[in-house]
Amino acid sequence: MQVLFLALGANRSRAAQEESAQVVADGGRAVVVIDQRQPWRRVKFHRSVKVVELSRLEAARLPVRIEQLLLFKGPRKVFRAVGRGPLRERVGRVSTGYETRFADRVHRRLVQPLYRKGWGEGSHAVIRRGLPADAAFDLIVVTDPASMPYAAGLVADYEARGVPVPRLAFGLDYAGPLDGDDDRRGVPADAR
Repeated sequence: MQVLFLALGANRSRAAQEESAQVVADGGRAVVVIDQRQPWRRVKFHRSVKVVELSRLEAARLPVRIEQLLLFKGPRKVFRAVGRGPLRERVGRVSTGYETRFADRVHRRLVQPLYRKGWGEGSHAVIRRGLPADAAFDLIVVTDPASMPYAAGLVADYEARGVPVPRLAFGLDYAGPLDGDDDRRGVPADAR
């Protein structure tokens, strides 16, 4: 059994950690897609769980590289060139202020929301490229609301490619048996 966990919101990190470990303990393969590593720094996944960081996959795309060049890398080079000798300390403070007060805010409040706005449908290609090549998932677990558009994009991608669509669930308990013999899908195990 291969299970893909979409945990982009990081608000149910414990569930993603425990359920992915359960898949591995049951002899399956688990892949967890997270947005950024920072909110997950204290979460320790089982060593057999593959963790894919979406922000790193996105960083390779041309619009993100252009934004990073214009907002961060270019100004850093200018500050480094100007800030030599006696101006080093003063230019260092200005550079830090520029990044924290302007560049980071523009990135978080303007560029990132605009860039990701339509990604519910277009994210499947980015996520799929970051997954193992032999990944044929039996189940996609959507652990939080932020992951819903990404799950919809993956399902649309499966349908467009003519590949059987994996089952969707909000947790392993809601997935039911994966052998396909039970009609009670979506019903928690304790409610049966």
